[in-house]
Amino acid sequence: MIVGRAIAKVSNSADGCTFQNESYEADISGSTFCIFDTVGLNEGDQGRVPHWKAIQELYMLIRQLDGVSLLVFCMRGRIKENTRANWILFNKVICDAQVPIIAVVTGLEDEANLDDWWGRKENKDAFRRYNMKPKAVGCIVSVRGDQNQYDAKYRASQKKLRNLIEISHRREPWSKEKEAWFARIYADVFEAGICFFARRRKEFTAVMRNAFDEFVKEVGMNEDDSEKLKRSLLKAEKVIEKGKGPKKHRQRTKQ
Repeated sequence: MIVGRAIAKVSNSADGCTFQNESYEADISGSTFCIFDTVGLNEGDQGRVPHWKAIQELYMLIRQLDGVSLLVFCMRGRIKENTRANWILFNKVICDAQVPIIAVVTGLEDEANLDDWWGRKENKDAFRRYNMKPKAVGCIVSVRGDQNQYDAKYRASQKKLRNLIEISHRREPWSKEKEAWFARIYADVFEAGICFFARRRKEFTAVMRNAFDEFVKEVGMNEDDSEKLKRSLLKAEKVIEKGKGPKKHRQRTKQ
């Protein structure tokens, strides 16, 4: 839709269809934007993307990026727990709350006026309740319909979305040193419970050790990078081990 032609995979399945990061180029008002369709990192072993595969894809994405200018968060008209988890993951964990994020609400074919959805108090209240604060909200129709019955809404939505991207993105992309960035993401997703990591420490460390060599092999990482990443991950794990994570994971003992 953003690019102007049907190139991204879509699915109505509960399992989803994005198994790896895909990139597309879009020309918006004479500027070229590189848009990434990202793997679902919170699906874990209960979804179609195992959590180590998701981490592998995240690492490979980070290695490609020189910076991030905008997050486009798509949702279908209702906030669920996994909606909030993905919001936290991409906005706060991955991008350290340094990148503007816009919410794109789809599935509004039955709305006479698309922007009425965001005008309703209960929808704004839901965003506030989950502490989701987008820079802008785009209410759109992302399908033309079997008989092109939504074509007018689709074309208006396409123009709206492309305009939101143009006016909302950072002119200077945000970035961070790659290994340190990945290690912090790794620690934060574990602490936040966003990915389905094993919660018992011994089980977790065993999984980490067994998976690391395979992970390095699959992404084709050189020895220097793998050693640097291993040190970073072990450092992140030690921080977790010492109880320096979020307060909700700490235990208090009465004196």
